Amino acid sequence: MKKVLLMITSPTKGGNGDALINAAAKVAKQVQAEVTTVHMRDLQVHFCQACYGCARTGVCVQNDDFHALLKQAHKADVIIAEAPIYYNCMAAQMMTLINRLCCTFACKTYELGVPKRVGMMLTCTGSEEAEMKHQVDLILTLPSLSRSITAYQTEVFTGCQEATTCQKTTAYLERAERLTRWTLEEE
Repeated sequence: MKKVLLMITSPTKGGNGDALINAAAKVAKQVQAEVTTVHMRDLQVHFCQACYGCARTGVCVQNDDFHALLKQAHKADVIIAEAPIYYNCMAAQMMTLINRLCCTFACKTYELGVPKRVGMMLTCTGSEEAEMKHQVDLILTLPSLSRSITAYQTEVFTGCQEATTCQKTTAYLERAERLTRWTLEEE
């Protein structure tokens, strides 16, 4: 049974991010995957302090929910994450998570867990799709992360002027489902 970690970084409860992740969860449950959904809005994850305390052990010195989330990510066979785009950049909630991954490159002996497929879903009002995909490429191809990612795909959902755009747009939900099916395929 595949282990799927679904991560919602949108602060909007019941919004576009929830709709897309719910569509992903539906597909994962249909194939009887073990699904864990994490709402960043319910966690306490602090900013990286750039202290490099993690360089020796690979463990961040801060005592917050990041440690449990990282353990879940390591155990997952698939990660599907959602992030809203604000001002042409992934929102602070997702960037905080990314910045906290400092431990994956600061500690030379860091173990990242099982190799996995990653699906990224970005929601925005009008950002350029190619530019948003490029931002994800720059992050997921970093050597410290790419060594545990077998493949990844990014979907950008534009025109999300309302919190309910994705749940009202069948084509968006179908794209989220298609991305999920891709992450669950055998390589």
